[in-house]
Amino acid sequence: ARCHCPLSTRCGMNLRTWCTCPLTSRLAAATAPVRGRGARKLPLPGLRARNEGCDKMQDGQDGPSSSPHMVSPSGTLDQFAPNPDYDSCRSLINSYFYQITLGCGTVHCTNRNCFSCPEGPRLDPTSAALLAVKLAQSTTHYLCAGAAITIPESLQWTDSGQSAEVLPLKMMLEKAASSAQAQVELSAALRRCLSNPDSLSWSFLKDGKPSRATEHQSGIDCNAVAEAYSTMLKPGQGPLAIVNTRGELTDSTLPDVVAAALEDLCRGAIVPAQGTAHKLEPLRLFVIVLLFPGLMEPEYHNTIFKKLCSAINSLSQEQRDMIKCWMSECPAKMFRDTIVAFQQFITIYVNEYRCIDDHVASATKVLGILWGTNQMAHLVSFKEFYNDAINELVDFTEDFARWKDTQRCSFSFCAHPYVLDPGTKSKLLQLDANNQMRSQIRGALFRSIFGGSECPYLILKVRREHLIRDTLLQISACQHQQEDLKKPLKVIFKGEEGIDE
Repeated sequence: ARCHCPLSTRCGMNLRTWCTCPLTSRLAAATAPVRGRGARKLPLPGLRARNEGCDKMQDGQDGPSSSPHMVSPSGTLDQFAPNPDYDSCRSLINSYFYQITLGCGTVHCTNRNCFSCPEGPRLDPTSAALLAVKLAQSTTHYLCAGAAITIPESLQWTDSGQSAEVLPLKMMLEKAASSAQAQVELSAALRRCLSNPDSLSWSFLKDGKPSRATEHQSGIDCNAVAEAYSTMLKPGQGPLAIVNTRGELTDSTLPDVVAAALEDLCRGAIVPAQGTAHKLEPLRLFVIVLLFPGLMEPEYHNTIFKKLCSAINSLSQEQRDMIKCWMSECPAKMFRDTIVAFQQFITIYVNEYRCIDDHVASATKVLGILWGTNQMAHLVSFKEFYNDAINELVDFTEDFARWKDTQRCSFSFCAHPYVLDPGTKSKLLQLDANNQMRSQIRGALFRSIFGGSECPYLILKVRREHLIRDTLLQISACQHQQEDLKKPLKVIFKGEEGIDE
């Protein structure tokens, strides 16, 4: 058997592998012994994810301690039959099952045993399980790189009945209304799933069934998210029985349990780790948390809002673009509420602190992602992005200077025009025109001193009876010297004394 474990050691003869990987050992036992230099190579693409836990390899030298795969002096690989590793067998079958039913997520997958392939299988769960067992027994394995996944425990609004790891949230909420034990189970499930990035990334999916994310579709049922939040955060709910960290039974409320779980989520590392760039599912949690209505509450600004904005801005541009695309799936009302939450945060900070710090800059950048979403889906009016506090309280003369001098400051509202109203934008255009005019005057004066005479003004000589004609002719004549058009204007009327400016 051929192992794709990166820690394996090649013996140099027909790419035979000396490896203590349990999956390699299992496959070696399940297949016929490989002999001679004409041995058949058995490709196992995509199994790296399953081989990450293999033991450290030997240095590859001959000897009894080098590897369980021993090479005889005649150059043949002796038959080796270890005890079957049932966990590895089960993992291999599960990988095939998920590949057949969910796919690898690759847009142009060519593996005909993968759901993502246009010619791939479209089977019911029972037939898919039978095919997965049959493929796992084969001597040649073709697994896609993204197929070796394990679906974690997750919350689904509807009960699909597919797996014990799927927790039907709607049913649990109904049971909690009449049973203290059900309340304890509900609170524990919310804490586990909402505070765990992996669990939350596989929660609230369409039809309650696990599905892979693509660049254009997240697989999240945004209506289910909205209904779940609306039910759990409904005001006036009674106490909820929970078990605290000391193991004592006490009372809390459902909104507090949800908020505490999301606080624990943001307290940890929610940015996808390196090595998961080809997996899009970890980005789903950002969409779910962005739709959290509690973002409007100032009490969660420090614990959830700031950390969420910082995490989103830490993503790569490609990942932020995918979130921008996925947010277009949201209902218009939820999308508007998310915008209001960001506007409220920025307004509070600008009004109270009268400064532009990293938190305001981070929130404004995330608001730009939502603005990009609205450009694609047209969910709300563009006026929803105007911020009155920014337009009224910010000194745009200073902000414009920061925008021009990027080395002085990396952030300015001028670089994010979606928050500026037309009045502020007209002021910025006037500031820019005045700056260019002063620059041209200084340049003309210096050139006149060192290089000859040059007028610092744009002078137009026109006749009153042909005012428009003469003006257009002279401006057209200046097209080859467009810098002159940025100079201050002076008008001379032919045949008249005085100069009108």
